[in-house]
Amino acid sequence: MRKNDLQTPIKKVMIWPNTGKKGMAFAVRQTADVIRGFGAEVLLSEHALEMGIPQEGLKVYPQQKAMSEADFIIVLGGDGTILAMAPVAAPYQVPLLGVNLGHVGFMSEMEFPELRLVERIFTGDYTIDERMMLDVAVVRGGEIVFRSMSLNEAIIKTGSIFHISKLEILCDNEPVNVLHGDGAIIATPTGSTAYSLSAGGPVIEPSAENISMVPICPRAGQAKSYIFAPYREICVVPQFFNGAPIFVSCDGRQGFKLEDGDKIYISRAPFRTRLLRVKDNSFYSVLNEKLTVGHS
Repeated sequence: MRKNDLQTPIKKVMIWPNTGKKGMAFAVRQTADVIRGFGAEVLLSEHALEMGIPQEGLKVYPQQKAMSEADFIIVLGGDGTILAMAPVAAPYQVPLLGVNLGHVGFMSEMEFPELRLVERIFTGDYTIDERMMLDVAVVRGGEIVFRSMSLNEAIIKTGSIFHISKLEILCDNEPVNVLHGDGAIIATPTGSTAYSLSAGGPVIEPSAENISMVPICPRAGQAKSYIFAPYREICVVPQFFNGAPIFVSCDGRQGFKLEDGDKIYISRAPFRTRLLRVKDNSFYSVLNEKLTVGHS
């Protein structure tokens, strides 16, 4: 957690909407009005125009230019929108402010009706929560054929519900185990409260920056989870033995189909996701609040 370090005064704010959500064009216009009320310019990426938003009062740029000029980005949507945005924004080190218009927004800082809290950023009353990310690379025949960054996790899983997968796991080239089951989840601390938690994995405080690996429905007698130091490199080698396809997916994006002989290398990414915080909520208070939604 870092104290405020944005440029003062804040001059340009980018809005990144989930264009697939109903009513998002209206939400963008409302957000833009609030931002302009604090004297900042509003930037949009060209992709947002597909919603039919009138461009009056907005500056529309190609995505890279908008990110390179923005002091921070307001992400309108939910956790899925933040996950999609994270690997795109991380190389620019531009902070993200998540505004939830979805269901349970675990990473989002505020709900849409709380939008006026953005004033705290303009007055310097905020912190920046830096979250580690994973670098995921598939090597085939000595060449990288797939690469992605993920804020939550990389999932390596069989594509058939009727077959198990067999995954050889190595840490810094040292054998760890051979997993028999539905697959494995390699997660950051941020991702430890997502699919990994549902699969029985541990909750990891974000500042710990460990990498966890949780088998999905492992064969009886196998370890339920592993925790690795952040500087370790994890290698997963799928072993094809029953004809079932195996895929790797990062943060729920479309899976990449693996082939016999592929190796998946997973390590801490060189970039971090920077999340803006304007509320004085601890990690554990947010955790307890979000995990009890619908269970009280």
